[in-house]
Amino acid sequence: MKKHKIVMPGILCIFFLAASIWYSVRYNESRLIVPTDLETYQFSPKDLPMMCSIVMTIVYGCYLLVCVRKTGIQQKKNVLKTNRTRKLNPKLGLLGFLGFLGFTEGWAYFVFWGFFGFFYEAKMSDTLMDERFRENKIKAQLMALKAAFGVIIAAFLFLDLGEYFMIMSIEHLLVGGQILIALSIALAIFLSEYLLYRYDHDDCGNEDSVNEKSVDG
Repeated sequence: MKKHKIVMPGILCIFFLAASIWYSVRYNESRLIVPTDLETYQFSPKDLPMMCSIVMTIVYGCYLLVCVRKTGIQQKKNVLKTNRTRKLNPKLGLLGFLGFLGFTEGWAYFVFWGFFGFFYEAKMSDTLMDERFRENKIKAQLMALKAAFGVIIAAFLFLDLGEYFMIMSIEHLLVGGQILIALSIALAIFLSEYLLYRYDHDDCGNEDSVNEKSVDG
C-alpha cells in the first residue's frame, strides 16, 4: 500500500485536531478537552469542530488498523510464497520509545519496549528461511520465553514476599506486579528478534571463518 495513502490522512487528522483544540481553548472554554461529565453535558454549536476532529481521528485509527491488517496478510502470503522473511523498515524500531509512556502510570505501555525488536527484525529482512534459520528462530524464541518466565516468577515472588513482610501497600504491590508482567512481555518480544539476529550472524561468521581456513589449507 502506498505510503501517502496512510501518511496524508494522518497529517490531516493531526492538523484538524490541533486546530480544534486551539479553537476550543480560545473560544469555547476548553470544552471536550478537559474531563467532561456526559450526564450533565449540553450540546453547543461551538462543540462541532472538536466533535468532527475526534470522529475523524477515530475513523482514521480504524482505517490504519485495516491497512496494517491488510499489509500483514499480504506479507504473510509473500513469506509463504518466497520462503523469505518479511521486509521491514528499521525505523519501526523507534516505536519502542512508546514504552516510556508507562511512566505516565499507564503501566501496560511498558510492553511497547518490545517494539525495539523491530530494528533487528528489519536487519534480517528478505532473509532465506532455510533449516538453519528455523532452528535459530526456535532457539531464540525458547530463550526469550525462558527469560520472560523468569521475570514473571520474580513478579509473583515480589507479590508474595511484599504481602508477607508488608513492605508496601497492596495497591503498590499490584502496580509493581503489573509493571513486571508488562516488562516480561516486552522482553519476550525484543529478545526473540535480537537473539535470532545474533544467532544467525554468529553462524554466518563461523561459516566464513571455516571457508577461510579451507581456502588457506
